[in-house]
Amino acid sequence: MVTIKKIKKRFGGNICRQCINKKYNIHLIHKDCRYDIIYPSLCPKCNEMKNIVTGFQLSGYLKLLFK
Repeated sequence: MVTIKKIKKRFGGNICRQCINKKYNIHLIHKDCRYDIIYPSLCPKCNEMKNIVTGFQLSGYLKLLFK
């Protein structure tokens, strides 16, 4: 299962939803994620200014459960 802790450890911080979707082949949508209050920020993976995921809603956790 993918968790925020694993993402932070692997990439050195939180990353954007698009990078999570690409890396883990998950189809998270906007409402599946919780975002940083100060947005947009620089994503450490793609180096673009995007909304950074800081957590997941229940629907997001369910999608991540099997990855």
